[in-house]
Amino acid sequence: MARSVEAIIEWLKTYVRRQLDAVRDRGETVTRKIQQKIRDGMDTLVDGVARSPGMKAGLAGIRAVLTGKNPAWAAIKALVTGLSGKTKIALALLLILGLLLGPVLLVVLLLALVVAAVVAAVRSGAE
Repeated sequence: MARSVEAIIEWLKTYVRRQLDAVRDRGETVTRKIQQKIRDGMDTLVDGVARSPGMKAGLAGIRAVLTGKNPAWAAIKALVTGLSGKTKIALALLLILGLLLGPVLLVVLLLALVVAAVVAAVRSGAE
């Protein structure tokens, strides 16, 4: 009887070992599949970010915050870097136009204020 109990115990040990090996192999297979899906998903995200200037700007801003730098400046630089050549030229022309017209607009505003002050003075003097 002792031999039959020992034989059953040995059979159970080998059965449990085989089952554990099968579970371990299945776990490794599932882990590999999950890792591959994660890699594929990350590749998709990285490809999307690599093409989008807006996403690059957002990531640059986040990176700047994490390193203690100005996020707005980092985002602007990343956005301009991601723009096409024609868009960069148009942006530069718009900036130059704004710088040239800024003082003219300021003078026009001051003249309008002077005219408004003169009109107000004339009206108050007429009463």
